[in-house]
Amino acid sequence: MQVQKDDVRNKIIAAATEEFLNAGYQQSSMRNIAAQAGITVGNVYAYFGGKDALFESIISPVWQSLNRLISIPVDTQDLMTLPTLNQITDLITETFLENRPQFLILMNKSAGSPYKNARAELSAMISGRLSRDILPQCDPLLADAMAGAILEGIFTVFNHYGGDGSRLRTLISELLGLLLGSIPCKYPPKHE
Repeated sequence: MQVQKDDVRNKIIAAATEEFLNAGYQQSSMRNIAAQAGITVGNVYAYFGGKDALFESIISPVWQSLNRLISIPVDTQDLMTLPTLNQITDLITETFLENRPQFLILMNKSAGSPYKNARAELSAMISGRLSRDILPQCDPLLADAMAGAILEGIFTVFNHYGGDGSRLRTLISELLGLLLGSIPCKYPPKHE
């Protein structure tokens, strides 16, 4: 049995990350990944059972980070106070900057992979949090709309912020302030 080496594994992951980022999951090939890593295709398969396992090893940590972000406690007494917004902004910004290529792959290049529905799943998780913790008196459709707006706004910022971390943090803070800083519904929702 061949002993796996961390440096070879890291080369494979770096090459695969670049390949998935450039070509997307569906168009990526193990042959291209092996060539970029400077090893044989068989050696890639020795480290990772296939493209799915390799993709999972790259994307799973960022998916877990996003789940933790969505699960952070919110002070429902003051709803979205400035310190809470600042904390959420810092966590989102830090998570993105630490995992930028993986996040972009997950959100923009995961078609055909087990994560192909990541956006919809994130939107549903955010909507659930909004309904339960921030907008409990409102029609659930409002939470769905807000979740979509938050997610699309964040994706737009992540895709176009220009690499300036300070600008990224400011844009995320202002976006969340605009979307979550409004007064919650005061009356029971009317269903038609």
